[in-house]
Amino acid sequence: MTSSSGRSLGSSLPLFLIVAYFALSYILFPLYSLFRESLLPAAGAISINAYRDLLRPSLFEATFNSLLISLLSVLGSALVGTFLAYVLHFVDFRGKSFLARVLLVPLALPPLVGVISFLFLIGESGMLSRILSWLFGVSTSFFTVSGWTGIVLVHIYSFYVYFYLFVSSALSQLDGNSLDASASLGATRLRTIRRILLPMLTPSLVAASLMTFMACMASFSAPLLFGGSTRFLTLEIYTAKLNGDNSGAAATAILLTLISILMLMSLRWWQSRNRYLMETKGAGRPSSLRHAAVTQAILIFVTVGLALLFALPIVTIVVLSFVTEGSWTYQIFPHSFTAMNYGRLFYSPNLLTPLMNSVLMAIAATIVVALVGVMASYLVVRKRFVGKKLLDLLLTLPYGIPGTVIAVGLILSFNHSSFFSFQTILTGTVWIMPIAYAVRNLPLLYRSTTAGLEGLSPSLYEAAEVLGSSGARTFRTVVLPLILPSILSGALLVFINSAGEFVSSILLYSYDTKPISVEILSQLRLFNIGGAAVCSTLLMALVLIAVAASRRIFKSALTM
Repeated sequence: MTSSSGRSLGSSLPLFLIVAYFALSYILFPLYSLFRESLLPAAGAISINAYRDLLRPSLFEATFNSLLISLLSVLGSALVGTFLAYVLHFVDFRGKSFLARVLLVPLALPPLVGVISFLFLIGESGMLSRILSWLFGVSTSFFTVSGWTGIVLVHIYSFYVYFYLFVSSALSQLDGNSLDASASLGATRLRTIRRILLPMLTPSLVAASLMTFMACMASFSAPLLFGGSTRFLTLEIYTAKLNGDNSGAAATAILLTLISILMLMSLRWWQSRNRYLMETKGAGRPSSLRHAAVTQAILIFVTVGLALLFALPIVTIVVLSFVTEGSWTYQIFPHSFTAMNYGRLFYSPNLLTPLMNSVLMAIAATIVVALVGVMASYLVVRKRFVGKKLLDLLLTLPYGIPGTVIAVGLILSFNHSSFFSFQTILTGTVWIMPIAYAVRNLPLLYRSTTAGLEGLSPSLYEAAEVLGSSGARTFRTVVLPLILPSILSGALLVFINSAGEFVSSILLYSYDTKPISVEILSQLRLFNIGGAAVCSTLLMALVLIAVAASRRIFKSALTM
C-alpha cells in the first residue's frame, strides 16, 4: 500500500490539527526560540556575537572532540556488534540462544546506569582493576580507564546492540545460494565476506552507524563522568546554560543540531541513491559459511568472553547496592554487606520520590507519544494533503536533535506565557519534562506505527468501506488490532528511554520533579556508592518489569 492511495483529510481534520499543533508547539517553536535567543537584540540591533564566539578555539576543540569520539564509537560498536551477529548466525554451539538474549541486555539498560556501572567496574579504583592487581601481584592500580578510552568503551557497550540487531536481521533474510555460488567459483571465505556479504549488509550497517553517531554526539553522561577537563559540545551547552549565557548555549545547541541533522539528511540521500536488493529465484534457503574447527573455537571463545564482560556491569551494580556505606576502600571485593541501602527507600523520600517521578513522567510521555504518533502515522500513510512530506520530516526531526538541544529549546520557549503554552509558564513545572521526553522519543513510535500501517493491504480498507463502516470504526475494529504490536513495540522504547532519560532531565528538573537518573548522579557526587547503586538497580528493575509486561501484552495482542 502506498500513502497516496488514501483519501483526502476530510473527517480526519481534527486529527491533523492535533498533530500539527503538537509539531508546531513543541518541535518548531522551540527551534525558533533557540535561533531567536542566539540573535538577541543588543543595543537595538540584532547581534551575531554568539555565533562569532563559536569561532573561539575552545569551541573548535569541543566540536572536533565530539565528532572524533562519535566516529571512534561508531567504529568500535560496528566491529563488536557485527562480529557478534556474524558468529551467532553462522556458528552453531550449545547455549547459543541464551547467549543471544544476554547480548541484548544493554538495550534495556538506561545510558546513565551503564556509565555508572562502568565507573564502578573499570574506573580508577574499579573492581576489575583491583582483581587484576591481586592476580598479577601489583600493589598499585593495574589500570585506569578514563578520558577518551572510558567514553569510547561506554559508548561501545551502550550502542553495539544497534549493529547486532540490524546485522542479525539482515543476515536472517540473506539467501544462502549466493554464498554457495561464490564458494563454488573458488572464492575464499574472506573474499566471499568482502565481496558478497558486506555489500548486502551495507544498508543495515549505515542505518546503525547513523543511530550510533547521533546518540554519541548527544551523549552527556559519559563525557561528564569520564571526560575530566576534555571539552565536548554537550558539556559546553550545559556549562553555558549554568553560567546564564543563554545566547551562547543557544548558538552551540544550533551547531550541534545542524551537525546531527546533516548526518540524518546525508543518510537519507545516500539511501535514495544506493539500494541493495537480494533477489533469488524461487525459495531461498538459510545462509551458511563453513569454518575450520580451530577458527570456530576461537570465534566461540571470543563471543562468550564478550558476553561475560557485558554482563559484568550489571552484576557490579547489583553487588554494590548491598555494600555497607564506607566499608569498601582498598579491598579487592567489598567485605561488608547490608540490606539497609534498600531499607532507606521506606523512610527516605530522597530515593523513592525520584523513582515515582520517573515512572509517572515516563507513563505521561508514553501516552502523549502514543496518541500523537498513531494519529500522525495514520494521516501520513492513509491521507492525501498538501505538506504531507513536510509533516513527515518534521515528525522525524527530533531523532536528529540531541536531548540537550531539546531541553534548552523548551526552556527558552516556555519560561514565559505564550499561545503554545496556553498562556502559562511551563518551565520549572511538572509538565516540561514529560513534554521533552515525548518530543525526543516521538520518532520511535511514529516510525514503528508507520511501518505497521504500510504493511496492511488496501483491500482491508476497501472491504470495510463496501460494508458501510465509517473511517473511525474501521480504524478501531480492523486497523488498530493489526498494528497494535507495532504500537506496543514503539511505546516500550518510549517508556524505557523516558524512565532513564538524563540528558534533558539534568537541565529541566526542579526540586519537586527530580527523576531517578538525576538522583543517581546526586548520590554519586555525595560519594554514596550504595545509594547510587540502589537507584541504578531500581531503574534496571523498572525497565525489566516494563519489558516483561510489554511481552505479555504483545502476546495477547497477537492472539486477538
